[in-house]
Amino acid sequence: MSRLGFHAAIGAFVASVGYGVPQVLQVAGVLPTPLDRILIFAPSLILAPCFVLALAASYEEGVRPFRVWRLGALAMALLYAGFVSIVYVNQLGVVLPREMAGQAEGYSLLACCGFRQPFTVIDLLGYTYMSVATLLLAPTYAGALRWALLLNGLLAPAIFLQLFWPWLIWLASPWLVLFPLAMLLLALRLRHSAAADSA
Repeated sequence: MSRLGFHAAIGAFVASVGYGVPQVLQVAGVLPTPLDRILIFAPSLILAPCFVLALAASYEEGVRPFRVWRLGALAMALLYAGFVSIVYVNQLGVVLPREMAGQAEGYSLLACCGFRQPFTVIDLLGYTYMSVATLLLAPTYAGALRWALLLNGLLAPAIFLQLFWPWLIWLASPWLVLFPLAMLLLALRLRHSAAADSA
């Protein structure tokens, strides 16, 4: 399981960087639409199952009393993946194709990610659960991994409260560094576990 978890955590790292770079380029006005959203939503859709599998591996290698914390983290990861996958598959499979075909009228309720759009709310709730997952996972590890998970977890209020104050995205922006760092460190930890298992 640790070997699968290592690959999943690397996948989560790559997908989160793959999301973050186009996100920054979108804010900078470099990417045209709808290319910007395609490049953001596609890696985000890949990130969700990778994160769940990485946390499943983390739970599997856990020892008491940490297993309950890791199980809680896995439960939050499953909620995150369920919510955001619905958002991104709709963006990639319905909203963007209709926009590109000039048939977007009547589908504004499915749009993401503007202020107070229904799918934006679902996306924010999903990422709040992701941050809570890393917060629950943090005390079960030590060193730099613990700190990366903890700091990412502490972003949960800033992520959720964007429901009311969109400018909080700037307080949540450290996610672009903290989450990939946490996944890279988790991958290294799981690789170490996999090597120990096969020895």
